[in-house]
Amino acid sequence: MKGDGLDNSVGSGEGTADEDTDDRSNSKPQKKRGIFPKVATNIMRAWLFQHLTHPYPSEEQKKQLAQDTGLTILQVNNW
Repeated sequence: MKGDGLDNSVGSGEGTADEDTDDRSNSKPQKKRGIFPKVATNIMRAWLFQHLTHPYPSEEQKKQLAQDTGLTILQVNNW
């Protein structure tokens, strides 16, 4: 019986390894990074290079960048 317990432990350990593999493959789609359109990226970079001394847009600038790029304000914030 103790031998059966050890076999189950080993089996559980193998199952855990499989679960870890599954977790990694399942987490990839959740952590998938969006790729912004090149036009949006170019607009954002242009703004950044014009404001290198203070690269923090105001709320109005964020709204304008979102409108110009077609991104959401959250996407502008995270970029």
